[in-house]
Amino acid sequence: MAIELPQPRGPQVAVPKLLDWGSDQKAPMGGGYQRLNRLGNRFALDITYPRLKPEPDGRILIARLRRAKTEGALFPVPQPGLDIGNPGNPVINGGNQAGNVLVLRGFAGGYILREGQFFSVIHGGRRYLHNAAGDFVASPGGVMTITLDPMLRIVTTDGAVVEVGKPYIEGIVSGASIDIEQTVAKSKIPTITITERF
Repeated sequence: MAIELPQPRGPQVAVPKLLDWGSDQKAPMGGGYQRLNRLGNRFALDITYPRLKPEPDGRILIARLRRAKTEGALFPVPQPGLDIGNPGNPVINGGNQAGNVLVLRGFAGGYILREGQFFSVIHGGRRYLHNAAGDFVASPGGVMTITLDPMLRIVTTDGAVVEVGKPYIEGIVSGASIDIEQTVAKSKIPTITITERF
């Protein structure tokens, strides 16, 4: 089970990055470029914490980072300035969906999912992070059909939870070691990168 990293005073910087497994192919002899998209694009998140007081913030974060290195990490994706509002309780509307179009239900009627807004889909006990590829509005009955980015990396299950109010990235903590400088005054935490596994 992934370990949720705490947010004492919040990170100074959190940078989402898209990991793209597609490629651009250039034709020989001056021909055009061709884009080849491949399934598997996913996100990583670079997190830079401020210096933390050793007690209790530094101690707790260090302990959780050490566990997250082997068990996986969980961190809420920051969306500064975005008023998320009350999305309701969205879930997947119908199983066996794939590709980059997704039908959801359970939204508050009229809720607007904004272009670039993040959400996470829980499937098989694991979170998959996506964002909306445009502005989408829920019907009065709470149904919404969206285009998302990146494409789904799973085949959906009807009723699977979709986290819109507080989306998370779940994945591995990159790097071979967790090196943390502890001093009497403050603990210096290196930049942490969480990368989605799948």
